Amino acid sequence: MRAYRAALTAAGRTEGPLFVRVDRWDRLAPPITRRGRAIGDPAGRMTAEAAAEVIERLADAAGLVGAWSGHSLRRGFATAARAAGHDPLEIARAGGWVDGSRVLAQYMADIDRVKNSPLVGNRPVTGRPPSPAQSSRDD
Repeated sequence: MRAYRAALTAAGRTEGPLFVRVDRWDRLAPPITRRGRAIGDPAGRMTAEAAAEVIERLADAAGLVGAWSGHSLRRGFATAARAAGHDPLEIARAGGWVDGSRVLAQYMADIDRVKNSPLVGNRPVTGRPPSPAQSSRDD
């Protein structure tokens, strides 16, 4: 919450969405209207499509290869949160997945498989390594 409030303050606002529509001059865009009626989010939130376009453009500008989308952020959040040790139920609720989501369960399984791999080297070592005298006797 502190980071959210700090980002709003840095943007010159005290409430509302963090990611909002902007015009080509980087100013807050006015409400969208069609035939005189307001459409879209009245608070100015970006649409999912707009967020996906931003992500695609940034990935291209960074020279990243692959298919990047708004979904990349959602999955990235889930895997990073799990890798940091957060509870899958709390991840599901924060990310908007329904309880028992099979898709989220697969993301959790993917990160757990990598995190628990003996090739990663993050598992605690039990027992003591052999002393140099024991090692030389085994040769």
